[in-house]
Amino acid sequence: MHRPRTILGGAVGASVVLALALAGCSNSGAASSSVPDDCTPAHEGLETFTPGTLTVGVPENLPYSGTEGSDATGADVDLLKRVAEAECLDIAYVPITYANGIAMITEQHKTDIITGGWYVTEARAQQVGFTSPTQYDAMAIVSADGLSTVDELLEAGDVGSGAGFSWEADTSALLGDRYKSYPGTVEMKQDLVNGRIQAALDGYAVAKVAYGDTDFQVEAVEPDSRVGVTENPPIISYPIDPDNQELSDAISDLIDGWREDGTLAEALDAYDLADLIVPADVAATSIR
Repeated sequence: MHRPRTILGGAVGASVVLALALAGCSNSGAASSSVPDDCTPAHEGLETFTPGTLTVGVPENLPYSGTEGSDATGADVDLLKRVAEAECLDIAYVPITYANGIAMITEQHKTDIITGGWYVTEARAQQVGFTSPTQYDAMAIVSADGLSTVDELLEAGDVGSGAGFSWEADTSALLGDRYKSYPGTVEMKQDLVNGRIQAALDGYAVAKVAYGDTDFQVEAVEPDSRVGVTENPPIISYPIDPDNQELSDAISDLIDGWREDGTLAEALDAYDLADLIVPADVAATSIR
């Protein structure tokens, strides 16, 4: 059973929807829709919170997602623009944070799906659905000296990490009081630059972008059994409305097809992420 879809209206539409991108094909008949009348969706009968529109949550987290004027950009966003086009849907963007992103789907019902390089975890799967995964990430150490091992990290001094990463339990146990938790990359970078911490832990792809304007070095952590994620890289997917299995299955079907025909590699290559694609056999067993 699916709960009724609610339409973004009035103040909500005016305040949170950044853009109705002219990316898809829908027969919604709305004046703002750019969808051709003769568009045929890849999957018939899909429902979204706002009929005819795929509403996408976008945090500021390049290279995965970010706002760009009235548009949105990033590897995750670009792929969903292709989804909207294939399914004859317009696409709208809603700004989110990592603190409220899942609630925007499950509680506030303002987004169908969210972007931003979300890791697939058992805990998150208790709250939200996941589509077929797209790529891996890696735990990275950001430091002035190019640290790349757990042993070097233990000698580094105070170490910051974004909250909620899958290495949090292991690294906080190893570092004790020297482990400092941050709400996100921006706050952590500020303390690293100002010398309040001596190293930072972040996702590799995000860190490469975030620290590109500094002299800090970003290194993937070498495998170490004390930090499980270094031996089993995190998988990235799209959190999606858990009560809309048809939409999740349709998007997964598109992603899996693009994995096979090279479209996924092409989309990710624009952000230097093509080498991190999750292979089909792993994707088939990923948490949905």
